[in-house]
Amino acid sequence: MRIRALFAAAAAGTLALIFAASPAIGAADHSQEASSRPGAPPLRELIGALHEHSGYSDGWPGSRPADYFASGRDKHDLNFMGSSEHTSNVNSPFVFNEECLDPRVAPSCQNADPVNPLDALRKWDAELEQAKAATDPAKDFVGFRGFEWTSDRMGHINVYFSRENSLPETDGGTVAMDRFYDWLTTTGKDGLAVFNHPGDKTLCGPLKCDVRSDLGFGWEDFKYFAKADDQMVGIEVFNGDNDFGTPPGHNAPPEGWYARALDKGWHVGAIGAEDNGHDRTDDWGGAQYAKTVVLAKANTEKDIKQAMADRRFYAVLDNALRMDFTIDGHTMGERIRGNGKLAVKAAVRGSGTPLQLELVSNGGQVVASSTGYQLDTSVTAAKDSWYFLRVRRDGAPVAYSSPIWVNDGKQAGPPKTPEADLTTSDGRWLAGDLNVHSCYSSDVYCAGTDEPGEADPFRAGVDVRSRFAEAGDRGLDYLAVTDDNDVRSVTAPGAGSHGVLAIPGYEARLDGDANVLGVKKVLDSGDGSAAAVNGLANDARAKGGLLQVDHPGAGITKRFAGCDASTLTWGYGYDVRPDTIEVWNPGASIRAAEDYLDCWLQRGARVGLTGGSDARTRTAQPQGAGYPTTWVLARRNTADAVLEALREGRTSVSALPPSAGGAPLVIEAKRGNGWVTVIGEDVRPGEKVRVRSLDPLTDGSLRVIANGAKLLDQHLTRGGAIELTTPAQPGWLRAELRLGNDLLEQTPLCGPINAGVNLCPYDAAMVAMTSPVYVR
Repeated sequence: MRIRALFAAAAAGTLALIFAASPAIGAADHSQEASSRPGAPPLRELIGALHEHSGYSDGWPGSRPADYFASGRDKHDLNFMGSSEHTSNVNSPFVFNEECLDPRVAPSCQNADPVNPLDALRKWDAELEQAKAATDPAKDFVGFRGFEWTSDRMGHINVYFSRENSLPETDGGTVAMDRFYDWLTTTGKDGLAVFNHPGDKTLCGPLKCDVRSDLGFGWEDFKYFAKADDQMVGIEVFNGDNDFGTPPGHNAPPEGWYARALDKGWHVGAIGAEDNGHDRTDDWGGAQYAKTVVLAKANTEKDIKQAMADRRFYAVLDNALRMDFTIDGHTMGERIRGNGKLAVKAAVRGSGTPLQLELVSNGGQVVASSTGYQLDTSVTAAKDSWYFLRVRRDGAPVAYSSPIWVNDGKQAGPPKTPEADLTTSDGRWLAGDLNVHSCYSSDVYCAGTDEPGEADPFRAGVDVRSRFAEAGDRGLDYLAVTDDNDVRSVTAPGAGSHGVLAIPGYEARLDGDANVLGVKKVLDSGDGSAAAVNGLANDARAKGGLLQVDHPGAGITKRFAGCDASTLTWGYGYDVRPDTIEVWNPGASIRAAEDYLDCWLQRGARVGLTGGSDARTRTAQPQGAGYPTTWVLARRNTADAVLEALREGRTSVSALPPSAGGAPLVIEAKRGNGWVTVIGEDVRPGEKVRVRSLDPLTDGSLRVIANGAKLLDQHLTRGGAIELTTPAQPGWLRAELRLGNDLLEQTPLCGPINAGVNLCPYDAAMVAMTSPVYVR
């Protein structure tokens, strides 16, 4: 918080809350002044709309940020408007509105900007340009840019004023909120953030399971992080015409979401947001939607940002309502010192239906209330107290003030954890991606290589040097560029640069896809029969390489069950033995690939698992290399050692690369005086082993599968380990760490849907998995 003024109040301090109801807002009202501390410059009451969408994300097709800025400025005479397009769409040129499912509308969704089509490829920059173009001092209007960080597990967060944006998939927020707060306080340190529509986002969905069974629900239950407290300035208590500040709706706890966030330690104020643009009937800036009133020195982006940083704002559902909330002359948002009795005074000015005033404090308790226009009472100052005023009309909330904190204690952040120790007695864990494409792949455009007439910015590929630069930025140790039946990446400029080992290879287009790794030329696949592909695999092994089945669960239209491999896109069933199976691919079913792997293991084969991002184009795939990351326990830091570890099944896969805090999940056994990793190795029947995550920030549900059945499903705490006993009968076991409820894997979206993208929440909640350990 930017305001740090603390003062010693007298034993009987004064708490004054004054509310003024004014006529409908017009141009003349923009000059209205709010109360401020004696001698301080007067503050303006600026009313505006936050949280707007257009066709740049999931708004109606054909709409642009310029449209909502113009609507707020010209149609509704607002002072300001902040955009917040979903960043999950910012790198894709398409519109993601439900209307796009209509074949008649779908063509208009192929480009998100009908006015300047190339702006669909640069949405983030275009949003800023349109905000600046809409800003007009003559009309007393400011437009500014923001984005909506979109995690349907954790919840959504709007970030305003930042030069940068972030995805939960790339900052690591799909796994733990620490990662987003790390991004916010480093790369995004120039931004201010708001918790959006609390309680409305959960993976339980239509199953109606207990939302609190998902550890990530509600931003990990508003887990407090001191380092982000200054920048997390607000919480949406109104969204559209819905109330989120008072129970019982929206999965709220008994105290309500606003009070819960404050009780957890967050210093957040009350935001009224519109969240408009999804339907053609939406009226950006309309009086029927909630607004935020900001108390600022002037109507500039700089002054609005400062006022929000100071928590000098409040939320209204009645756009004509104004409030002035002070403690002994100090404005809302401040932290003050006091003792003894604090006199509470509230005054409401206006006409119409009488209002109910409620002074709310810790635990969501109403400590004083009044009907009408006056409230006179007193409260006793206590440690770590906060107060906000809720205004009701006919029982329904119509306004919330931001809080004032009294004797607010210093909050302690989470303990710092050391980096995971990736070095073992048997080598070192190296991070990489085994399925990344460059612009040499067949279905992308490669500038300087393909014919200029084929140029298409919407399917522009990535050159090899840029892929290795991306991998280096993500903290990867190795990278396999696997273009379609093409090995030009092996000798391309930049291969093996940025401190990243180059693993040669390519993706063979057969009856299904397979990576041939460790080779520098395309091998003969003959007539494409199983016998020919087995010959190709043996040829690769003879050259020090291996054969990997890629994303066998992609595009399936029938559920994989009973080891019936005919349902998979890999057409060779069990006639071609792979060395590894790409179980984790963002565009394919993890569940089907896991089951296919287990069927191989049940047949007595030793097959490791891997993951790959399958990143191809610049657009529509913003995650790029390392999402997920395949870790190999390599004996040396060389390409040959990586290939050796893959062949021996010493692998673990994490959702995140090292730069976002990703780390391996490991299975260990006692050897000598300590625990050592035994993934890919043999253990004895009935031997004690343990599963441990080297990621110190992630909780989750640890599942161990042994011989095709669930052996264990138990909560794994951060930094913890779970010991178990291997089965008495020979076979295998492997482990996976997930977030969320087991029921999530039963949703229809986890079924055989040929959607071209993996929408299964079970898969989205995966954190890490291991290759098997063999019980011999």
